[in-house]
Amino acid sequence: MEADDQMRSKAGVVVCLRDMGDGTSRLFFDDVKANGDRNPLGWNYEFFFTFTPPFSNAEIDDMNLSADQFQNIGEAIVARLLAMNGRVR
Repeated sequence: MEADDQMRSKAGVVVCLRDMGDGTSRLFFDDVKANGDRNPLGWNYEFFFTFTPPFSNAEIDDMNLSADQFQNIGEAIVARLLAMNGRVR
């Protein structure tokens, strides 16, 4: 693996896992903005993007999601990053 050059885009996505309190959990995706391009130490909330349908806590705890579910999560993150960086065609 190459050394980290500490350069970042100003736009990012934060994903958090929230236990909904009813035996399910969701992933929430928020847009954030970095406080600098080089080794940003702070990220500020910009906008709520989306969240997943609920997963059972057992499914998520065991990382027992389907390949399609994992793919959908990854696609949502990459699509949002492309849009935030003006790279959507």
